Formats: sequence, C-alpha cells, structure tokens
Amino acid sequence: MPDHELNPLGLDPGTQRQQAEKLKKTIDESHGMWGAGDLKYAVHDALQLSGPKGDSGKVGDLAAAYYKAVGQLDQIQFRVAQVGSQHLPDAWTGQVGEKAAEVVKASADDLTRCRDAMEKGRQQLSTLATALSEAQTLHGQGAAPLGEALKLLHDITVAGAPDPINWDDDTMHSAHAKAKDGIKSIYDAAVKAENAGRAAARELNALADKALAGKFKNKGLGAEDKLVLVDASVGGNAGDGTILTEANAVRAAQLMDQMSDADRARFDQLLAGSKSPEERAYLMKALAAGHSYDEIKAFDDQIHDHADDPGWLATRISPVQLDSAAPGQNGTGYGGVAWDQGQHNTCVAASTVTARAMVDPLFAFQLTTGGHPGDPKYDNGQAAKDRWDNETNRVYDSRSWMHLGADGMWDWESKDIANSEIGDHTGAGYKNVDLGDTDQRKDVLAQVESSVDQGKPVPISVKNDKLLPDGHQMMIIGHRGDQLEIYNPWGYTVWVSEDDFIHNHLGGATQGDELPIADSVRMPK
Repeated sequence: MPDHELNPLGLDPGTQRQQAEKLKKTIDESHGMWGAGDLKYAVHDALQLSGPKGDSGKVGDLAAAYYKAVGQLDQIQFRVAQVGSQHLPDAWTGQVGEKAAEVVKASADDLTRCRDAMEKGRQQLSTLATALSEAQTLHGQGAAPLGEALKLLHDITVAGAPDPINWDDDTMHSAHAKAKDGIKSIYDAAVKAENAGRAAARELNALADKALAGKFKNKGLGAEDKLVLVDASVGGNAGDGTILTEANAVRAAQLMDQMSDADRARFDQLLAGSKSPEERAYLMKALAAGHSYDEIKAFDDQIHDHADDPGWLATRISPVQLDSAAPGQNGTGYGGVAWDQGQHNTCVAASTVTARAMVDPLFAFQLTTGGHPGDPKYDNGQAAKDRWDNETNRVYDSRSWMHLGADGMWDWESKDIANSEIGDHTGAGYKNVDLGDTDQRKDVLAQVESSVDQGKPVPISVKNDKLLPDGHQMMIIGHRGDQLEIYNPWGYTVWVSEDDFIHNHLGGATQGDELPIADSVRMPK
C-alpha cells in the first residue's frame, strides 16, 4: 500500500480527539517486527492530523472587549443603584412610587447580572484562548518525534511489512519510543482543546439561558414589567435563584398572546393588583404551566394575602429549591417531612411528581397546602407527604400491564410520564437517550445543563455493574459551574461534578455508592 495514502488503517472519521485516541492506541500497541507495518501507517496518519482549529489571538481580543464592557457596566450599575438607595422624587408616592422603586431596583439588579455574566464570559474566553494556544503549541511539538519515527521505520520496512534484509530491533524500539512521544503530544493537545471548547460552550450557553428579559417577546408587556418579573427571586433571596426560568418566560409570553382580549385584560389587571414582584412572577409561572385565567385567579386568591412575604410564598410554591451550597446533601419536602419513596419501587413516579412540583406552581401549592393554606389540618408536613404519596401512586399505577407483577418502570414508561406530567407544563416533549460510553455522556452533558438552566428537569437512570443490575431513577434539576444538582426520591438533593457524570462516579448521589453508572437520560426536545 503506498505510503502517501491517507488513513491506510481505515480510521473511522470522528472528532480530532477521537482520531488521535485511536492512533495513540495503535501506536502504543504496535510492538516488534510484526507491529512495524501498523506502527508505520499510524505514524503517517498522525502526521496528517491538523492541529486544534481556532485563532487564540482573536478569542483573546474578544475577552479584552468583554473586560472593557464589564468596566462600563460597573459604572452604570453604580449610578442606577445610587438612585435606588436615595429618596425618589416626592411626587412619586403611593403605587406610583412603589412601582418606580421596583423598576429601579430591578434595573440595578439586571445590570449587576449583566456585568456578572459578561465577567464570567470574559473568564471563559480568556481561559479558552490560553488553552487553545497551549494545545496548538503542544500539537506542534508532536511533529518532530513522529517524523523521526517515520524515517526510522522507512529504513526497516518495505511498504507495510518488515524488511528482512535491513531489519533492526534497536531501530524498531527507538522508532516506537519516538512515535509514542509524538502521538502523546498530539493526543494531549486534542484533549486540552476539546475540554476547553466544551467548557466554554457550556458556560456561555448557560449565561445566554439566563438572559430572561429578552425572552418575553409578546405584545403589551413593557420593558419595566419584564425587568421586575425576571428580577423576582425565590424567597426574595437572589442566591436561591429566580422564580422564572427561560422556558417560563418564553412559554408565558406565547400563551399571553394567545389569550382572548377579555382574558388578557383580566390577567393584566391581576398582575397590576399584585402586592409584590414575587406574586407576579408566580402568576406568570402558573400561566407558563398551561393554566387558564380562572385557575390562576383562584390560585392568586389563596396567596394574595401573603404575597408580600416572599418566604411564605417560596415555602409553599417552590418546595424544591436549588440549593447554592455544593457539594453535600440537602433534604427536600415540606414542613420538615422529606418526600421519600421509602421501600417502594416507585422511583420513576416519585421523581417525576417532584419534578412536576418544580414546573407547576398550582400543583406544588396543592401538594404543600391541600388548597387550604394556614389550616393546620391540611397545611402541615405529614399531610403534604401523604398527598405526595398519593400522587406518586397515581403515576405509578399508570404503568404498563406488561410488568406482570414485577416492580418498577421501564425507560420508555419514564419517557411517557415525563411527557404527560412535566412536558405538558413546560411545552417540551421528552426522548430517551442511552449513555453507553464516555463520549455519549460528554456529548449529552451540554444538552442536560442547558435543559435544566431553562427550567426543564431531566430524568436520569442509574445502575450498578452486577450481572443483573439494580436500577434507579433520579432527576437532574440544577446546574451551577461544573456541578449538577440531582434530586433523589430517597428524600434529598445532592451535587455531583461534571467529571463524575462523565466517568460514571455517581455513587455519591445514592447512599453507600450503590448505583454509580449513568445508564440513560430522558432529554427534553
């Protein structure tokens, strides 16, 4: 076979890292006289691999532009915050004054978020530029030893076979050592560039998902209203996240435009009569969950008297809150009673019911209070747990008759109930994605993080490595930095790293490291 033919080993097309990884394996395993041909062709192909693509200088220039923008935003935010911290004009009194204060605060908070997002973007771009430059240098360092190895191999081979006249074991050993050094540089460069690119893409996508005000692309909602809505935080605490997600903003805007003129007028009046930004945000979230005006009005009648108490609202309407502490385990439930499936094989149903409580505020409120807020007979931890159990059993009882007495649910059933219990309230349909190897988990990770950033929980099946493996479903509900928050229906949430997800080290999410292997996820479309 001619030496100039590219890919004589039949290397499957793939990413640069995948190609380098396959060549590295071939080179590492090509020993002795009968490995000389494979080694020669692998070295030839390795020399044909182009370096990591991209212009680190231009990426660095973009990071510098972000840095300049951050400085400008700092100055603007300081001036707006000053307005909010000083007395507003005396003419702005009553509801007008309250509205003005809300808008000024929301504007300052939005500028702070924008500045923080720009700074995080700058850091990611700067890191990417550095990693790209280092990867390209590292790739270049592999050419010399590979070229030397190929020259040595030409001396002791004929085409793809050892040359019986000129064969020399020492030359082969030297060629093999040089080839290993060269391909290691090229492989390490590809890994560095790929990891940096993935990290930058995930973080920049996450930052884009948090730009909520622009998602309200509907008629009649003013810029100041959008700012106040997206500024409303769970419990009034910015550290616990905003009430509305990207999916809420997009879907609520669409559904507002679909309302009849009469319902739109009544809904606008309901928003205008709210006591707090948090109340308005929960009403918008209820609309995004697909509820009618009449249902939302009845819900507001029950929460309105407490709408100026963000903690009261959060406890009853956002019972599963994204905990900013990571790592560690955090209880979940209501009134001090955890939502725990106990000894029942209802993990799919249980995790799905809790996920619905995250996306549907009316459902969450019904679980926590039974529709009777403040009545100790209904509004208590054990009563809420009983209602959660009843909902779990309702979902579990919808499983296929094909189980024939066996416990549990299959992935396709998980997909179906995710569609009906979660997707119907987010507008996103689910599909099953198997996670058979590291590359599949790497590929799906960015999609998982984007989904949960948008407010769409992702069911995940885990298992152990037994011959007949045990299985369990949990729910990925949050993402911060390089951490994923997972709700386990054993009654808690836990943070795991991206690296743990990719390399099947999820045992920390199940007590005693019982089920470390990520088997599949249900992805929102």
